[in-house]
Amino acid sequence: MKKRIGLIVGLVFLMGAVGGVSAQGFYFDIGLGAGFAWTKIDGLDFSQMFKDAGLELDEIGADVSLKAGYGPLGGIPLYIAGELGGVGHRLSDSSGYLQFNSYILGAGVIYYPLPLLQLAADIGFSWTGNTTDMPMLLNNSTSGFAADLSAAVDLGNDKHGCLIGAKYFIAVNKLENSGAEQKQSGLSIFVKYAFRHRR
Repeated sequence: MKKRIGLIVGLVFLMGAVGGVSAQGFYFDIGLGAGFAWTKIDGLDFSQMFKDAGLELDEIGADVSLKAGYGPLGGIPLYIAGELGGVGHRLSDSSGYLQFNSYILGAGVIYYPLPLLQLAADIGFSWTGNTTDMPMLLNNSTSGFAADLSAAVDLGNDKHGCLIGAKYFIAVNKLENSGAEQKQSGLSIFVKYAFRHRR
């Protein structure tokens, strides 16, 4: 796992160095989102399982993301960036909670087809961090695969902006010990602060 993380980080810095030759400068964004999430373990939908049992649950999906990179590259409004982020799926009632978390460490691209419109895509390694206060065992994973897509309106002048948009996230991880497959996805509305150089 450490070797894979080191490989991704090295790849991101290499892309930044290559892109930095023709790039205007540093890109950075950070933010949070909220919306919906779905979690299946070996095909079993946890949310639906509780609903079928007649239980009423509070349910929420949330995401967090931090990106850093370089751009725009030459005369093209394209940025190359690395991402560290994740999505959480919380199910709770008066008896306790289940929290399914999937994370991504990867690289991707950011593109501006219009000055106010940002499109982004990322792909990378994934792992889980599941927790609960109920008397049950939740296994975490060693590594997996994750990707996300987003579209946002970029508001702001000069180098500082505010991104308001929507993101879709998906992660597939093999859980340790049990060997079960955890598939998690999320759809959220997010707000981010962005520091970027304009074309």
